[in-house]
Amino acid sequence: MQKNKIKILHQTENEIVVFKPSGIATQLSDDVKGSSLESMLKEHLGVNELYFPHRLDRITSGLLLVALNSESIAFYNEQIKSINFQKYYVACIDNHNKEIGTLQGTHKRFLKVDGNKAVIVRSGGKPSFLDILCIEPTDNKKDRYNILVRLITGRMHQIRVMLADLGLPLTGDHIYNKKAGKKDRLNENFYLESIILKFSDMDGNDHTFFYKENPDRKDFSPNMNIMLEDIITY
Repeated sequence: MQKNKIKILHQTENEIVVFKPSGIATQLSDDVKGSSLESMLKEHLGVNELYFPHRLDRITSGLLLVALNSESIAFYNEQIKSINFQKYYVACIDNHNKEIGTLQGTHKRFLKVDGNKAVIVRSGGKPSFLDILCIEPTDNKKDRYNILVRLITGRMHQIRVMLADLGLPLTGDHIYNKKAGKKDRLNENFYLESIILKFSDMDGNDHTFFYKENPDRKDFSPNMNIMLEDIITY
């Protein structure tokens, strides 16, 4: 049970910021066992309703803002819609793209949901944007990198499907990485983390959150650490 790994980093009468470990669903439509983050938080906080202006996949670890009333969810939905809510992610990726050095910057795709996965389409999908801020090699394997992304929109599996389309699929991602094997499908052990949240609350206070103690996080390069520190500081 990973309930003891959930950490509330910030709490007011309007919202909380929580660290969600990998392997826990944000919400479940049928949660009779109370295994979702939503059910655990309701029990812990003693409330009947919680609201999610954004969500994390079950396999994704990291920071999540949760609204505690109808006024705050309306406020934060508008903040996200107006791109006044900044979400940064780090992932471990495989490099299948010879032009990796040119990929920093903003990328746009149109996404649709097809069953349990997202697909990129030429028309009829939702416009989806992300910024690639930094791509740094890891120390342990050739053609394996850590990538820092600012997520501008928030679509289902957006980072996973868009990076795969750029030739940078998440290492071990059994849905979007064509080289993932049977072991990856069984273990779902790829790394994707919501690493920094920056937003202003309903009282106009600015917040930046970064959780240092994520056990799934690997060591980053000096350049990656400098960029993360810059985002946290400024």
